[in-house]
Amino acid sequence: MSKFALLLNHPLDRYVDIPEDDYINIIKDYVAWVQDQVEKGIYVSGHKLSTAEGRRLNKTDSGIEVLDAPTTEIAEILGGIMIIQTDSLESAVEIARSHPHFVHNDSLEIWPLDESVD
Repeated sequence: MSKFALLLNHPLDRYVDIPEDDYINIIKDYVAWVQDQVEKGIYVSGHKLSTAEGRRLNKTDSGIEVLDAPTTEIAEILGGIMIIQTDSLESAVEIARSHPHFVHNDSLEIWPLDESVD
């Protein structure tokens, strides 16, 4: 079995001013999907990224520049990551097709993990 990261992107303002009941229902959708994948032995782990300020570090000629993140020029931010395990990238794609992220957002990315460095 190989492991894959699901990168859950969303627009910067996706969850701004969303009614609390709507947000709770979104969380319930994600939790239900995770529970289903756990029962199937697919879900490994996941984390929602904090809405607190992050930092972006850029290498410059004079050293490392530290900026507030996300920067305003990006259209989407990474809202969270989930790790799943399955036989192939194709299988990971099929599993991801059922993710509730597509009910509430437009895209996610799948990346195989390089387990040779674990």
